[in-house]
Amino acid sequence: MSDETLTDTTMPGWTTRQEHGSGVASLRYPDGSVRIQHRCDRGPRGALIAAPALQLSGGHSIAQAEPLTVTPSILCKDCGLHGFITDGVWR
Repeated sequence: MSDETLTDTTMPGWTTRQEHGSGVASLRYPDGSVRIQHRCDRGPRGALIAAPALQLSGGHSIAQAEPLTVTPSILCKDCGLHGFITDGVWR
């Protein structure tokens, strides 16, 4: 299934979208929140485009704004996507 046919559950209103590779992008919102957009394959429940928020209070921190570096690693609890954004690149 291609991403064009997937339901996009991304919260509207973002002001900046930055690609990081492997289908992962960060979205910045006017309130300062950052969401990680990706193809979320939830197995038998289906796939969709999701953008869960980074936990910037008590979890993640923006170590560097440009190019983006987030610490610690990012994990989507729904599909298991796991990795790092370091120097603007998804690893």
